[in-house]
Amino acid sequence: TGGVVSMSNKVSTSGVVATDVTGVGTARQHLSATGFGDDKGIFIYGNNGGTQYQISNLVSSSGVIASDTSVSGTAKIGSAAAVYGGDKAIVGFGTATGTITSTTNLISNSGVVASDTTGVGTARHSLAAASYGGDKAVFAYGDTADGGWSSLKNLISNSGVVASDVAGVGTARASLAATGFGG
Repeated sequence: TGGVVSMSNKVSTSGVVATDVTGVGTARQHLSATGFGDDKGIFIYGNNGGTQYQISNLVSSSGVIASDTSVSGTAKIGSAAAVYGGDKAIVGFGTATGTITSTTNLISNSGVVASDTTGVGTARHSLAAASYGGDKAVFAYGDTADGGWSSLKNLISNSGVVASDVAGVGTARASLAATGFGG
């Protein structure tokens, strides 16, 4: 509607999207989100205008969104997040105060965000992340510091270690989304 909002919509196990619910916490855009702890979720970082936020909102197993919580790590936008290790998550890459980065932050199975981990791989933003193999994840594609789209990928082990760049498969692109499938 022309402005940044704080709003959510629950999705049932059969894929039915519920009506808009006024959100909890700071309205922001360009944030990341992922599951963790088997049945919970987290919204993290983001911005509104020129302000980047170093906050998260945990989501309970019943879909209740908690109020803003200050978290570790450098506030960034255009990052990506995914579950790894079965019940933990990782958020990484993105733009932090105008600088494209490859730093990552591990998220525990209780939603605690660890401090920045020095990045591995090419810095980029507007990439995607997804879980695969039941306990691993991947960061892929994105926009690099030189303004070029990328088809690079970085695999994340089941212990949260990010591997070096691997030449990607498919067309280089940015501003995409991803999710795991097939269990």
